[in-house]
Amino acid sequence: MVKYTGIARLAFFASFFALGVIALGAFTRLIDAGLGCPDWPGCYGHFTVIGAENAGTHLVAYKAWSEMIHRYFVGGLSLFILAIVGNVFVRKNTGKLNKILGIVLIALLVYQIRLGQWTVTLKLIPIIVSQHLIGGFLILSTLWLVYLNNKNTTLLTQNKLQHSGTILFFASVGLIILFTQIMLGAWTSTNYASLSCPGFPFCMNQQSIVWHLREAFTVSSTLGINYEGGVLPESIRQTIQMSHRFGAFVLTAYLLVLMMFSMPKLQRSPDIAKIFYVIFGLLCVQLCLGISNVVFKLPVVTAVSHTVMAALLLISMITLIFKLAVNRGAV
Repeated sequence: MVKYTGIARLAFFASFFALGVIALGAFTRLIDAGLGCPDWPGCYGHFTVIGAENAGTHLVAYKAWSEMIHRYFVGGLSLFILAIVGNVFVRKNTGKLNKILGIVLIALLVYQIRLGQWTVTLKLIPIIVSQHLIGGFLILSTLWLVYLNNKNTTLLTQNKLQHSGTILFFASVGLIILFTQIMLGAWTSTNYASLSCPGFPFCMNQQSIVWHLREAFTVSSTLGINYEGGVLPESIRQTIQMSHRFGAFVLTAYLLVLMMFSMPKLQRSPDIAKIFYVIFGLLCVQLCLGISNVVFKLPVVTAVSHTVMAALLLISMITLIFKLAVNRGAV
């Protein structure tokens, strides 16, 4: 396949722009600014907060600015995506995978814009807000795949990594577990369950909680209710929070076993081994951030970093799987 470094460069910058959008979205949620501008796409009928203030509205300025800056960045990311997709389809012989990724990007962008509208107009319904957050991760992942697919790299030879198929399979399972954990994190955040368990590692330390799994993961919501701050009882939020912690334990255990299984087989493939070291480092930082969120009562900087670290873990796993797939001749 022909590799276009121009597309790769554009996708690389777009990926980190998407990471910034994810961070801004997390910041907006954490300061309860999701309804800082209760209409869409403007703010009280204006496309700037200044215009809304001059109109004599009763907005909270810092919340409105946070919400609108997030929307401006989404607009910038949309232009990046359109530029990438345009390059993919204008150039000849860009390859089938590039075209598939281009179509996926456009579909994700359109749905993400609609989710952004529904997030506001439907007053932060958890299932909509969770999809909006996950959609940001999916756009980031797709942009990163575009970058990897168009980056000039030296392919590994089969005799350097004879067990790539096995490692690829178990790494793919790890990616599924990681993405499930990200979804659990989104559900925890959108239901305002992050501070429902003040103890660590258990919810109430010496006291056990009653699990309400069915109620905790019911996706149906009542229209017309303002979900800002959450509406679920504390006992159900505790179930959501502890499910997220249990997911973190499963993910950590699985990735550590995967690394112990894979590293002895990667002695002649240092480039892939380096990705495992990156994943291990990010995982350690992520665990520390998660614990800090509980111990220090969800500081904004720590909580935003927790979201960003999850995104970096995701693209690191995608990089690992892509390189293993290239080694197998699957890409």
